[in-house]
Amino acid sequence: MTRKRLSFEARRAQLLDVAMAIINVDGVDALTLARVAAAARVSKPLVYKHFETQSGLLKELFRGIDAYGSGVAQAVRTKRAHTVAEAARILAETYVDCVLLTAMEFGSVSAVLSLAAGADDLVRSGRERYAEVCLEALGRVLPKMGDEDKTIMLGVVGAAETLAREAAAGRLERGAAVMAISRIIMGAVTPVSASA
Repeated sequence: MTRKRLSFEARRAQLLDVAMAIINVDGVDALTLARVAAAARVSKPLVYKHFETQSGLLKELFRGIDAYGSGVAQAVRTKRAHTVAEAARILAETYVDCVLLTAMEFGSVSAVLSLAAGADDLVRSGRERYAEVCLEALGRVLPKMGDEDKTIMLGVVGAAETLAREAAAGRLERGAAVMAISRIIMGAVTPVSASA
């Protein structure tokens, strides 16, 4: 029986799926280009043609996970919140649920990727994208938000990432993470009183 030759894009997707399966079963430390080739039953040069290095493979895996997160974030845009509290809850639930769905992959890949040269920009751009989604969602129920708010929202995303990872690791209940992130968002966008 002859195997069907896949297009470049289809083969790349297959190799990324195989790499993710390796991470899920044996962890990110077991991920090598040679292991991906063996598991996909293709030649090593073919895998190298797609990713060149392990770092290149990790970056592509991160982009895939980040794209999934961006898709989830798009869902936030379709939900209509009428109050700041509703918007904060929707954003918190969406973030936590996304991390819970991709916990093992995201945590492992982003941890290893943080050690790779040039990966900081990739991780930072994902955080900035989600901060923009938050600002957009909150902008529907708040007055115009400015550049300072984007900086603050980046801090909120960092806190949300930490709390969501705690939930994914089982050290924090989902509801507690959602409530904490909601409160952080509310605190970040609530003006400080003049008497403070």
